[in-house]
Amino acid sequence: MSYIPADIKKTQVLEYDIDGNLLYQGQAQPGSAKNEAVWKITKYIYNVDNRLTDILWADGNLKEDKIWDNRINYNYS
Repeated sequence: MSYIPADIKKTQVLEYDIDGNLLYQGQAQPGSAKNEAVWKITKYIYNVDNRLTDILWADGNLKEDKIWDNRINYNYS
């Protein structure tokens, strides 16, 4: 039996900016709706040279209690 990391088993949702940089990543159990409070959301920050500088979490934690559709409204740290 092969081992599959827990995050591989999650649904992944990605949002990119116009430069192709990953801005937001969401993870939830398969079948989760984007308007359910079951998501873990990560925000990626880039400098003016499009280099990744920071990786932040919605509400500063890894809890799967966020709503993907509300991702821009969270505080990230």
